[in-house]
Amino acid sequence: MRALMGVRISVASWFAGALLLLAAPLGATAAESAGAQAYVQGRLALSDSQLDVASRRFDDALKAGETDGILRRRALEVAILAGDSATAFRLAAALNAEKRAGAAGLEAERPLSIGDSLIALTAMTAAASGRQWRLFDEERAGFVEPPPTATSTPVIGPVLEAYSLAARQAYDAALAKLDIAGARGAARSYLEEHRAHILGLAGRWPEAADAYSALVSGEGAAVPRLRIAAAASGLKAGRTEQRYRDRAIAILGGGPAEDPVLGAARARLSADPRMDGAKLGGLLKSPEEGVSLLFLRLAVDLGRERSGIPAITFARLATFLAPEMAESWLVAADTLARQDEPELALAALRQIRPDPVYLRQIESRRAAILASQEQWAEAKAILRKMTEQPDTGRDDWVRLADIERREGDFAASAASLTKAIALVPVGRAAELGQYHFLRGAAYEQGGQWDRAEPDLRRAVELQPDNPVFLNYLGYSMLDRRVRVEEASKHISRAFALAPDNGAIIDSMGWAAFVTGDYANAVRLLEMARAAEPADAAVADHLGDALWKAGRRIEARHAWASALALEPDAKLAASLGRKLDFGLDVALAKR
Repeated sequence: MRALMGVRISVASWFAGALLLLAAPLGATAAESAGAQAYVQGRLALSDSQLDVASRRFDDALKAGETDGILRRRALEVAILAGDSATAFRLAAALNAEKRAGAAGLEAERPLSIGDSLIALTAMTAAASGRQWRLFDEERAGFVEPPPTATSTPVIGPVLEAYSLAARQAYDAALAKLDIAGARGAARSYLEEHRAHILGLAGRWPEAADAYSALVSGEGAAVPRLRIAAAASGLKAGRTEQRYRDRAIAILGGGPAEDPVLGAARARLSADPRMDGAKLGGLLKSPEEGVSLLFLRLAVDLGRERSGIPAITFARLATFLAPEMAESWLVAADTLARQDEPELALAALRQIRPDPVYLRQIESRRAAILASQEQWAEAKAILRKMTEQPDTGRDDWVRLADIERREGDFAASAASLTKAIALVPVGRAAELGQYHFLRGAAYEQGGQWDRAEPDLRRAVELQPDNPVFLNYLGYSMLDRRVRVEEASKHISRAFALAPDNGAIIDSMGWAAFVTGDYANAVRLLEMARAAEPADAAVADHLGDALWKAGRRIEARHAWASALALEPDAKLAASLGRKLDFGLDVALAKR
């Protein structure tokens, strides 16, 4: 294996060298050769997801004299993804100049991220960050939003135009651009949010307070900034009126009790009976910050849709506009981490100014990113430090338990979950059920069935219609041949609640296998295999059922495909024995 790895490295080195030689034709000047080499190095870095390195190399290529329009566009995209605002702004300006001059070649290749409007969005971001709103409008003319459909309404263009008007204090005209009555789909909530922000910029505090309050009673209920803005705008509307203060207290108290940002706002309001809305925070400070919030929400929504590159693009543009806004960096870190860019994600977290309000969010994300790279000791050290604080909450223990479970320390994970369970308030049955389930799963995976079963049963008792809980309890019993009839009932109930869940179909098939109904087992397990083609355990179960049904060749094929999915060491060893000796002998050797 060591020798093979050495060969792979040599081949990769040779390939890179060959590209460099091909990129520098005979007779090329030193500057041309340097530019070509920087370009190839940038392409290699990009293929290896080293966005920051790729951005520097592409920029070096352009500075060395490379003038290709496609390279400029690629360099712009990578600079944005890498978070290099200065380079991105310069390249957007250069591309705009080339387009205006009618430069050829710009349409030869589609861009990596969000289409031709990326240049305009970046140029608008540059203009807004410098409060050059006339230039902002000129650049906005180059932005093309997808046309409206029966279920969607344009959002980005109207909101950008509204903030441009707001920057000139033309607030009525700005609000008129946000046509809430004619909005369809998710566009309505976008327009309602920015209408509230612009009402605040205009100083129309009673209207702003009502608009924010409507937001937090609907889709914006879980967004801390909107809740704080609703409370703050109410205080601005009537600082001396008790009804506004009462409403502010109710709004801040309506959000998640454990949210550190809301908690800090509640503490400030409770400590100061004369709290001013501006001091409470959450209010929009400028039109450019409003544009940043638009980009930030687009990043969050695109991230939920697994649109990785566009999500990072908008998150980065938000940080370019409002680098002091902690939320922008948190979202940027989240999107980068989801795209397997851990170093850039950690760098984004380091940009947040020291603030105890955001400490927990920063540290929990940092631990999650480190854990994604299997840096278990570093991740656990961060989370253990959080659990040692006086205001430790159950979420802190759950995060630590998750890292311990993923590392394989099931006893430590169960112990951390015990701490979390002790902190659950009375009356939170669903949350308590989740924690009992997690602890039961930790005990079960750690081989302590006598401790796992009571927790799993308690979880089902607290959430009787949770198909995951029912399936886990039933399958765990079935796997140990404990009360098989009862186990099958739990699994059947889970299947009735979630008939398309591949893991539950697998359990149904395994129940048929355990009870000797091999033909039905094969039928169900083939359905499970179709639903979960990348699950080695499902393929293993199918192989076992096929063997018992007398279909030996197909059984070996299923086991071989399971082994190809690189299962854990225990399952891999079992599959190896089955392939060598068949099911019956393999079970006897276990």
